[in-house]
Amino acid sequence: MLFILRFTDKPDSLHIRERHLAEHIGWLDAHAEQVLVAGAMRTEPQLPPVAAMWIVKADSPEAVLTLSETDPFWINGLRATREVFHYRAHTALAALKDA
Repeated sequence: MLFILRFTDKPDSLHIRERHLAEHIGWLDAHAEQVLVAGAMRTEPQLPPVAAMWIVKADSPEAVLTLSETDPFWINGLRATREVFHYRAHTALAALKDA
């Protein structure tokens, strides 16, 4: 099954993101078979991220949450909230590469 996992960051937490970004990217690379798409969300392109979204392949919403708890951003306190949604893709993920 596919899920969307939507995070919000804690206010004034950019220093946490910057400190653990390389570790987080390495974690995403290591979990690429499960976290199919991951990216930060901003209110304007030049502003720091305030949230993030993942598309995750997993057996259940609980498995998505368990996986996210091993991410360095979660472990080190960047995230304020998480929401899991069931997701059905209607377009090819390959189209995202040209975005």
